[in-house]
Amino acid sequence: MGQNDDERASQMNRVGGECLEKGDFDGALENFSKALELLPEDQVESKARLYNNTGHIQVQLKRYDDALSSFRRAAELYDKLGDRIGLGEQFGNIGSVYREMEEWSAALESYSKGLAVFEEVDHKRGVADQYSNIAYVHSRQGRLESAFQFFQKAMALYDEVGEERKSQLCDQNIQVLKPYVEK
Repeated sequence: MGQNDDERASQMNRVGGECLEKGDFDGALENFSKALELLPEDQVESKARLYNNTGHIQVQLKRYDDALSSFRRAAELYDKLGDRIGLGEQFGNIGSVYREMEEWSAALESYSKGLAVFEEVDHKRGVADQYSNIAYVHSRQGRLESAFQFFQKAMALYDEVGEERKSQLCDQNIQVLKPYVEK
């Protein structure tokens, strides 16, 4: 019976992916949820990925509370696995949901947790992402000097790891903020 459930879970995951590619978010969610139900408890990494995927779909559907629940569950599983990068990414995802909800303090708290995890494992791309996220929130809060500094730090790290597109986005934000912070 276990092998049959594994095969069915794998099939549901594939079908969910196909639905996602077609833009059928509800179909993707339904299939990912069924896959989660069928996966045995020892398939922690697969479950974590499915919760992460489910969370991203729920954000697209503006089901923010459900997205938070999915990302938190993924974070628990990545923590259980000892996957620090996966955990840091989930904190970033949680922060981004709060950002969508314009709950700035909660977003900053989650981004700061992600930043701490990425700094702990010296994951420069993750650190840069959190710097950029924090900069965005600070800009929305009117903390322009701090936003400017975080965008600069993010851009330097993006340059270091070869993330040209993200570096350019930071530079664009820096250019927008520059007249407000240089007096």
